[in-house]
Amino acid sequence: GAARLGLSGPVDAAEFEAVLGGKLPNGATISGGGGEHRAGLDLTFSAPKSVSLVALLGNDKRVVAAHLAAVRNTMQWAESRLALARQGANGHTTLETGNLVYALFPHDVSRAHDPQLHVHAVIANATQRPDGQWRALRNDALYQENTLIGAVYHAELRAALEKLGYGIVMTGKHGSFEIAGIDRATIEQWSTRRGDILAMADKLEIGSPQGMRAVAERTRESKTGIEPDKLAAVWQALAQERGLNLGGVVDKAMQAST
Repeated sequence: GAARLGLSGPVDAAEFEAVLGGKLPNGATISGGGGEHRAGLDLTFSAPKSVSLVALLGNDKRVVAAHLAAVRNTMQWAESRLALARQGANGHTTLETGNLVYALFPHDVSRAHDPQLHVHAVIANATQRPDGQWRALRNDALYQENTLIGAVYHAELRAALEKLGYGIVMTGKHGSFEIAGIDRATIEQWSTRRGDILAMADKLEIGSPQGMRAVAERTRESKTGIEPDKLAAVWQALAQERGLNLGGVVDKAMQAST
């Protein structure tokens, strides 16, 4: 979808803001019912904690590239299968369009300043129907298949990491996993945000998935910026203090991939 609009490369802030506002580069304008325009939606792809640790503390840059490639491949999969638009009287007919307009924003730190590879895929509320008209995106499928989208990402990332020589340990539903050789205690040590959420949920006697999401929303703090070099130094100091050395895990993977 972005390619059809001539959008590529680094995101231009003004151009992106205009697209989110429903003003497309080709002159088309998209408006919602009653004159209100919905900007779009954000899909977030977050790597398993052990993956972030070997990438950011183990300094295996191959893992960062694998993570970004997994996100891109997953978004291409979602674009080909889940992009929909309405057509006909009162929009009763739903059409598959096969195109989305989105931008990817990679980050490597959580709100709690822990190492955390994640990407925000911000999808604009625009898609081109088969008749060539640009219309608002019907995003039902993207919402309904959110779990499946996450499973595709995990599968893509898992396959890439295995090619890079890493062992994989499956940890739960929907393809979730961690890298072999990194124990649960270490993962929890570097998951400050998750620890805060669990502590609050326990205090409030909340255990349901919906309740946990509500706790996460209510306890979310605004992001504060720290210079990357300073943050890396903090992480390395913490790793030394906690006795974390990922050299063996990374070296083993390097040898296995050659």
